[in-house]
Amino acid sequence: MVNKRVVPFCGHPIYKISTDDMLNKDELAFLKSIPEQSKYPDRKVKLLEGSNILNNKELHRIKNVIWNHFDDYVRNVLEIKNKFYMCNSWGTIQKKENYHPKHTHPNAIFSSVFYVKAQDSFIKFFTEKSIIQEGFYFGYDIENYNHFNSTSWELPVNSGDIVFFPGILAHESKENDLSSERLTIGSSYFAKGRYGISEDYDDIDL
Repeated sequence: MVNKRVVPFCGHPIYKISTDDMLNKDELAFLKSIPEQSKYPDRKVKLLEGSNILNNKELHRIKNVIWNHFDDYVRNVLEIKNKFYMCNSWGTIQKKENYHPKHTHPNAIFSSVFYVKAQDSFIKFFTEKSIIQEGFYFGYDIENYNHFNSTSWELPVNSGDIVFFPGILAHESKENDLSSERLTIGSSYFAKGRYGISEDYDDIDL
């Protein structure tokens, strides 16, 4: 069973899908066999080596699962016809007391996180201003926080969830307070094809 939820935080189209598409035994073993990146040993999140791990044949099935949900996001949430492609994919492992600090995804229009293994966690999104502060930067007295008056938003996640969002949107994970590790697969997407209209002198081929 698949449950879908659109979260319009500050106008950003965040899309959460809860699926039954878990990694099978062989896929999980392959993912966990990828060495941890040793370049930044002090980071609070451990990246797995390789910037396109979903191109490995052992993970093609799960790549197709993620891509099909991304296509659903483009067609049925954003409701646009434009073409995109998956430009990067990577793995992370967060052991006890590890977390993914606040960051964005440069060189990506959209991004996703597939939660291979996560229990009672969340992804937290941030903006500098709430959407109602864009016209004038009032410091409003908030009665109840919601998608329009907040500058941060926590979205609960568990194993099997996939979250899609604009790459420009800052986000972080909570500290892993469990003894079991948290595993994720991240992906980024960029535009391809023709954009704009030649008669308006704004067309471009990507």
